[in-house]
Amino acid sequence: MTTSVASLGSILDLGGAGDDVWIGHGDGVPLPQLYGGQLVAQSIIAAGRSVDEGRLVNSLHTTFLRPGRSDRPIRFEVERLRDGRQFSTRVVDAVQDDRLVCRSTISLVEPRDGLAHSRRPPLSAAAEASTDLRVLAEHDGGLGEYWEGFSTVEVRVAPEDPVAPPHSAAPVQNIWMRVTEDLGDDPLLHQAAIGYVSDLMLMSMAVAPHGHRAGHERSLAERWSAVSLDHTLWFHRPARADEWLLFEHASPTAHDGRALVEAAVFGDADAQVCHVVQEALVREN
Repeated sequence: MTTSVASLGSILDLGGAGDDVWIGHGDGVPLPQLYGGQLVAQSIIAAGRSVDEGRLVNSLHTTFLRPGRSDRPIRFEVERLRDGRQFSTRVVDAVQDDRLVCRSTISLVEPRDGLAHSRRPPLSAAAEASTDLRVLAEHDGGLGEYWEGFSTVEVRVAPEDPVAPPHSAAPVQNIWMRVTEDLGDDPLLHQAAIGYVSDLMLMSMAVAPHGHRAGHERSLAERWSAVSLDHTLWFHRPARADEWLLFEHASPTAHDGRALVEAAVFGDADAQVCHVVQEALVREN
C-alpha cells in the first residue's frame, strides 16, 4: 500500500516561534482527531532541535491527554530538564487552541561505544515477498477513507505463522514499512519518521486476539473504536525510515478494555533498532 496528503518532510518541518517553541501542522489525514504518530514525530523534532548536534533520542514516552484537530496548527513547547555529559532530558508539550493535547518526556544521548547485543529478527518473508496492505484489503471492500489520507508510508504484510508465541495472545503480525520519500541523511528526521509510522498498525494488533487480521481495516473500524492512551519508543541503533523496516507486532494482554501492544523493529543489519509499546483503550461498537 502506498498512502499522501502532506509529505512527511513537510510534516516534520517545524517552524520556530521563539526560544524552544515550535509550530507544526497537521498531515491532512481524515481522522476524527490528530493521528498520534504525527504528534510523536513532531515532538521528537522539537526535542532534538534543543540539544547539541550529535545527541539523538534514546527514549520517548508520550501521554495523550485529549484529541487534537488536523486542521489547526500545534504549538510544541520544550522544557529543558537536564543536560548532562552524555544525556539530555526534555519535556515537550503539544498545545492546540490553548489546550494541552499531549505531553512527551524525551531522553537524548550522545552515542558512545559500550555493551551491545540483540535478539535475532523473527523468521519472516522478505518485504519483496510480502503482500501490499491495499491488496489484502480488496477482500474487505478496500481500506476505507482514513487510510487514503496516508500517502507517505508503504505497508506490506508478511504471511502469518498460525501459532501464537509465548509473548503474544495471538500470532504476531510481521509488517514491513518504509517512507516513500527520500528523507536525506539527518538521523533525527529518520527517528521522527519511525515514530510516525510506529503508530500505524498497532490497533490492528490490539484486536488480533479477537479475530481481526491485517488487511481488514474497514471491518475493524466498523466493529471497534480505539484511542491511544500512551506511546513509548526506545531507539537502540541508527536506522533509515526510507528503507524497509520489519515491525514484529504482538499483544501480550488486554483487560478492562485496555490493550497492550508492542512492536520490535528490525533494520537491514539483522539487529533490533527500536522497540514500541502502546496502551490503547478499545471498545466494541
